[in-house]
Amino acid sequence: MNLSGPRLQPALLVLLLLGGDPSDISVRPHPHRGSSQKGQPSSLRMTTPSSPPAFRLETSDGGHEDGAQGNRENGGGGSEPPPMESQFQGEDRNSSPQIRVNLNFRKAAGARQPDPNRFDRDRLFSAVARGAPEDLAGLPEYLSRTSKYLTDSEYTEGSTGKTCLMKAVLNLRDGANACIEPLLQIDRDSGNPRPLVNAQCTDEYFRGHSALHIAIEKRSLLCVKLLVENGADVHARACGQFFQKRSQETCFYFGELPLSLAACTQQWDVVTYLLENPHQPASLQAADSLGNTVLHALVMIADNSPENSVLVTHMYDKLLQAGARLCPSVWLEDIPNLQGLTPLKLAAKEGKIEIFRHILQRELPGPCQSLSRKFTEWSYGPVRVSLYDLASVDSWEENSVLEIIAFHCRSPLRHRMVVLEPLNKLLQAKWKLLTPRFFFNFLCYLTYVFIFTAVTYHQPALDKDFLPLEVTAGNTMLLLGHVLLLLGGVYLLMSQLWYFWRRRLFIWISFMDSYFEILFLVQALLTVLSQVLRFLAVKAYLPLLVCSLVLGWLNLLYYTRGLQHTGIYSVMIQKVILRDLLRFLLVYLVFLLGFAVALVSLSREAQDTGAPAGSNTTEVAGKEDKEAPYQAILDACLELFKFTIGMGELAFQDQLRFRGVVLLLLLAYVLLTYVLLLNMLIALMSETVNSVATDSWSIWKLQKAICVLEMEKGYWWCRRKKQRAGVRLTVGSRPDGSPDERWCFRVEEVNWAAWEQTLPTVCEEPSGRGGPGECVSVCLAHSAVWAPGSIPGGALSHQVGCLPVSPPSPRHHVGNWLLVHPPPLPLPVQVSVYPSAAPSAHSVGSGGTQQGNKLGSTQCPLAPP
Repeated sequence: MNLSGPRLQPALLVLLLLGGDPSDISVRPHPHRGSSQKGQPSSLRMTTPSSPPAFRLETSDGGHEDGAQGNRENGGGGSEPPPMESQFQGEDRNSSPQIRVNLNFRKAAGARQPDPNRFDRDRLFSAVARGAPEDLAGLPEYLSRTSKYLTDSEYTEGSTGKTCLMKAVLNLRDGANACIEPLLQIDRDSGNPRPLVNAQCTDEYFRGHSALHIAIEKRSLLCVKLLVENGADVHARACGQFFQKRSQETCFYFGELPLSLAACTQQWDVVTYLLENPHQPASLQAADSLGNTVLHALVMIADNSPENSVLVTHMYDKLLQAGARLCPSVWLEDIPNLQGLTPLKLAAKEGKIEIFRHILQRELPGPCQSLSRKFTEWSYGPVRVSLYDLASVDSWEENSVLEIIAFHCRSPLRHRMVVLEPLNKLLQAKWKLLTPRFFFNFLCYLTYVFIFTAVTYHQPALDKDFLPLEVTAGNTMLLLGHVLLLLGGVYLLMSQLWYFWRRRLFIWISFMDSYFEILFLVQALLTVLSQVLRFLAVKAYLPLLVCSLVLGWLNLLYYTRGLQHTGIYSVMIQKVILRDLLRFLLVYLVFLLGFAVALVSLSREAQDTGAPAGSNTTEVAGKEDKEAPYQAILDACLELFKFTIGMGELAFQDQLRFRGVVLLLLLAYVLLTYVLLLNMLIALMSETVNSVATDSWSIWKLQKAICVLEMEKGYWWCRRKKQRAGVRLTVGSRPDGSPDERWCFRVEEVNWAAWEQTLPTVCEEPSGRGGPGECVSVCLAHSAVWAPGSIPGGALSHQVGCLPVSPPSPRHHVGNWLLVHPPPLPLPVQVSVYPSAAPSAHSVGSGGTQQGNKLGSTQCPLAPP
């Protein structure tokens, strides 16, 4: 009875159920399994991925001793994740139960002889680990005879799902393993419906990990090529727990995809092959389960260290250039992930300062200039005016970089990002526009605090009724003041509730950074509650009112961020309170409560004063109660606090029964608090001030940025239309030849470190320096002369100034340059450019020639401005 491969499983099952002998079945290769590719070289034979069958029974020709032995070898359990490969631990043979067809069940127990040609997992794994392909002789025949595949559970590790191919790739020698190609050939010839080359780990820890991932991690380009040529999926996702971003556990997040793994491990040769191989090219737009592309993955692995930053930024730029070459119509940096974050926004949110700086200030020369986000408009010595691309940066856009840094970033170092250009100058420009509004808000709040103070100061006695009031000028003003306090409290309450509602998804960040916003919220709650109680004639309104007044005066410090010196001082106060004073109070409360309870307990045991007979017992008891200290917890805490600040007294020890113990406790308390804790607090505050001093300017900048963004949005009851910063300019051309127009922001910079470098400029002088009239376009590129229409691609056309149509003389100063031309300025005109610092050295006559320091000369037609 001859059956082809696909028909073997159901036929074998029916035969066994009917009591037949499995030896009667002879297996012949399926005509569509491997035979159609025999004429092709092995490097070009690719396994076409096919969906596995809905149901397939595995076969078994071994006994029960295999599983029992595996359980004995791997006895014991543990919650720790299994290793992918270990030289100190054997393979895990425990696996989920499988229903298999036993091929030897008809044979008698005594007649069963061990099959010398039988391949179990130990034999197969041992051969591939040693790289001995000769030990695989007979494996194809054995698989065909038993209807097994190399991806069956019998040949995979129980805990991880590791296959023999993964075992071979994990045991490379000099970047190769001689068993890899035979395994791929055997699996292809067997017609495996689940190709071995695309088998993945199945456990929660390494789920999705494939042989291609392992080959990339082993840095073997040869192995990567072999796997891809044989049909490896270049978009397989390793999404196990080990490959996810977790804060407290060991992990390596690289973006799940093989291309991302190669980029994150700095293997440009592998990246190039994956992108340009003829079999299955990888896509730069492919994303993982979080929507992160390879650029997002590079941002995620950045750690702000100098070594890591150099490697990551270098790979980032090369991937951008490869993307411009392979898919010029797609801008890779504009692809968002599932959270709507581009690589730039992701770097801002995660606090990746160095890669964030690089993306913002990336300036690439030559044909890659269209990939830049920074362009040198003009330069003179160390002075340079740069144009920064504001795409995704300005708060004019939703979910901009500025808003992410101010409100959504979790990094404690985010204040260092707002001082980077162009963010620093952009915030300064916005602050100049919003300064009048800031001081208007300050004057309004100061007036409110003055009214609050006057109303609180002129409060009538609690015994007097507030309503009805006698109609007098003073009572009318007092009633009006209470109404204004209530309205102001409601306004503050609504504004602060709106502030925290907009940041409800990042409420923890809001509470950590919004010190004054929290104080404003508490002040508003106390104000509204106190005024309601006041109008209800509840006397408890007064404590709430005075507490609200104190918070109102403290909140005036919020407006100190408008000035640099007071703003930095306010930052230091906040850091000392939150970093040192809170920890001191926590430890101090532990000491205070412990010693207070002990002293109260000892104070109850006063000595027997031996009151004389006939004396009034009530008077004696009253005298003892009056003289005995620490009768209550609050009294004891108050007395101990006096010891903390050096104002306590020890003259009350005479009437106590255990005076020595009390004295010992007081001495210990003084040593622990007055001597130890207070001096430690002073030392910590000094250290905090010194450490914060280096970052206080940037922290103040961050608080100022938050204030600017809040004012830019307007009031909670009247939203303000945002104004777009920068200007729209054409900074070059795109790869397809279309003009590259962007919204840019000008920043003047002075750089003495690299000012001697020659950089391409958009124009040689700042715009707007010339007078009205026709403008001359001057072409400069290293003192070369070109004819019209023959300007090379590297030459840039720069608008350097404006000249009248009828020039009065053949020499004209335009900014810092001297234009020399023969009158009467024909079209096209020969234009020469010289530095105007020493015009006497470059004087020429009409139509004469110039012998001097000539920078460039070309023939360009006049261009309108």
